[in-house]
Order: sequence, then structure tokens, then C-alpha cells
Amino acid sequence: MSTLTLSAPPTAAFAQRGRPEAINLSGGREKLRRFQNEIENRLTAGDLRAAKHKLRKMLSNRSVRLRCLVLANSKLPMADRRSISDLAERVHQISPMTRRACPRAFALSKPDGGNRPVFKFGLEDQACAILIREALKPFARAHPRLACHPAQVLLSGGLPVACEHLRRALDAAPSGAAFIQIDAKRFFPSIACEGLAGMTGLPPEVIHRHLSVEHMDVRGKRSLECALAINRNDQRDETPAPSGVGREKRDAALGGIATGSAAASLVAEIVMGHILRDAGSLPGLIALIVYSDNIGAVVRTRQEALALQEAVLGAFSRSRAGPLSASKVSIKDVATGFNFLGYRWRRQDGTVHAEPSKLRHQRWELGFADDLLFAFSGDDLEQFTRLRMRLRAYANSKAEWSGRDKMIAKWDSRISTYERIVGARVAASSQPPDGPGATVADPD
Repeated sequence: MSTLTLSAPPTAAFAQRGRPEAINLSGGREKLRRFQNEIENRLTAGDLRAAKHKLRKMLSNRSVRLRCLVLANSKLPMADRRSISDLAERVHQISPMTRRACPRAFALSKPDGGNRPVFKFGLEDQACAILIREALKPFARAHPRLACHPAQVLLSGGLPVACEHLRRALDAAPSGAAFIQIDAKRFFPSIACEGLAGMTGLPPEVIHRHLSVEHMDVRGKRSLECALAINRNDQRDETPAPSGVGREKRDAALGGIATGSAAASLVAEIVMGHILRDAGSLPGLIALIVYSDNIGAVVRTRQEALALQEAVLGAFSRSRAGPLSASKVSIKDVATGFNFLGYRWRRQDGTVHAEPSKLRHQRWELGFADDLLFAFSGDDLEQFTRLRMRLRAYANSKAEWSGRDKMIAKWDSRISTYERIVGARVAASSQPPDGPGATVADPD
């Protein structure tokens, strides 16, 4: 009788060759968490030098680099994903200290008009950006001077948390309370990378190679500049920033940090935290809510809103990552209503109402109706399934809206009606010309 012999565990030399049997993915995850905890502990103890030293070790650790490469690979479409053994052979390319990012640049239309620059990164560059982001998280959480401000919500729950804070603030606001919103002018493209080393703790070479648009090998830069040169600022009912703040002669200049990078949002959060701390304490403030580069605050009076405006704009102009500016400032009575976080908010008779911003919702409905009519003109029933999924996704993003169930029912009814008609048409077209059961005569 033959016997089955189990091979011995792979040796260290075997593991270094990147064979699938030698890859320990869970070990990379644990190693990443351990590095982050060690950096955070050193920051909490006030030992910034030791924290930066541990950060450099984290950036060069093979297990952590493989973990970030796996995360970047998981974001790709299924057909483009690479095998684990292939990823293991690419680990040496995940080196933020020496590798220079080479993204492709293009312009993306904004919902309110104009274009914004976006950069698409390849697998290895995106893995480097994820590695940088993970190394920065302890600094954003625990650094005694560089950590994010408590009003920032991207690291503590995102949009749902921001909406909940705003609803509670509006419930507590007295009569005559005001809401002030300040939007940063081209926040990501305006950040000066020269000041980021002191604000983030990152080595300068990492900032230049993976964050600074000016120092990257950007493909498509000329076409992007042409697209940005024809931007038109659409301020609608918002009040322009005072004294020309935020008005630039040339919007086409490319600079700052690259949007689309996995690390860019966290870097921008740290910059915004520095601005908010520099603005100082704000009297009369009921709540300060900051979502990315959008600053919103509920204050007791309009005069206090003006004081907050002056403090924030002053911090913008003094920032080491700037000078930055505001594109527009809006001050509204909470009873009149205001747009923020994708909703139209209003407090009336002691009740807080939230519904989608009218213009954006109308644009979404027009686009959805066009796609529904396109599906109706064809014979692919799967399109209706995809439209239902899209409808649910949009509705889920509007959790604060009391009328979303009614909206879902309206569009779901239309989808079902069109689907039924198309289904009947497809069934009829599949029948023989003389009806069910008919046979075709033998031509002989």
C-alpha cells in the first residue's frame, strides 16, 4: 500500500522567492496593526522622533508592503486582479522612499458645474499610497499637535456621523440661530507640499514622489490644464468670499496634492485640522462640522457667524500648507434653510427637515429617467435589475430624507411597468411568425 508523505514546511529561502505556499496574509495584517499601535504609543508619549523612526521602518517592512498591495489589488475589477503569487513578486516595487508615482490625469465634471482634476494610479502606485495612508493614521489620531480636529468626521464615521451631529445641533439651536458654510477654494490643488513634512511627519521624499503633482511623472497633464482653463465658477445663491478671497486669475495651474490617491484625503484632513486649531476657540458655537474641505457651523447669531468667518479665513491665509482661501461663504438662518452634506436642511416649528438638495436631486432624476427610457427601448431585461440596484444605492445615501420611501415607490413602479412591457415584447419576438405551436413547412 502506498503512503502519502507530507512535505516539510517551506524554508526561509523558499518564502523569499514568493511562492504561494509561503505567503502569510494574516501575518501582514497583524504586522500593520502592530506598527500603527507602536507609532501611536510613541506619539501619545510625546516622542515624535521615535514615532518617525518607526514610521520609516513600517514603510520598508515587506509584510506590510504586501498587505497594502493586496488591498490595492482588491480595489481592481475582478478581471484585472492579480494572483497572490504575482503580488508577492511585486513587493519590491512598493517602495515609497524611492519609487516615483506616475498617474494618469484627467478632468472630472462637478455636479454644480466646472471640472476638477483627478489622477488615476496604477496598482503599484496605489499600493504605495495605501501604505502612506496607513502610516499616517496614527499621526491623524494621536499626534499632540498634528492630529485631526474633533469636528472632522471622515475618520470617525463619515457622512452619517456628520448628519447626526448637524441634526442634534439644529434641535438645540435657539430662535434666530444661523448656519455658516465655508467651502475651500480648490483645496487639494492649492496645498503647498513644501509645508507637509512638518505637518504630517512624512519624509520629504515620500511627499514629493507620491503626493506632489508638481514632482510626479503625470501623464495627460496638458489636456488636464486645458480642461481646467475653461472652468466657470457657479456660485448661484451663495455669497462670494469677501474682499476677493478665493478669486484666482488662473484656475488652470496644476499643483498641490493629487486627488485620487489613497493617501490624499488623510493628508488633506491633517491640513484642515491644522487650520481649525489655528482658528482658535469660537464663542457662540453650537456645533462645528467639517466634512473633507467643507466647513459648516451652527451658531447662535449672525454676528457670531461673521466672527467665525473672519477666524477661519484668517487661518486659511496663515496656513503653512497655503496660503489657502475660500471659494464662497454662505450664512443662512436655520429657519430659512441651507444646503449642506447633500441635503437641504431647515428647522421649522421645532422640527428639523432634511431633503436632497433640489438641483442635485433634479439632475439625478433626469439622468435616471434617461437611462430608464434607454432600457425601455432595448431588449435587455438585466438593465432593469441594475436600475433597481442604482435606485436603492441612491436612496441609501439619503438616509436623512423622510420622503425617500415615496421616491423609491414612484421609480420602482415605473421600472416594473417598463420591465413588464419589454418582457412581453421580448417574449412575442421569440415566438414563430404563425404563433405558438406552428411548424415550418418543408421547402421540398
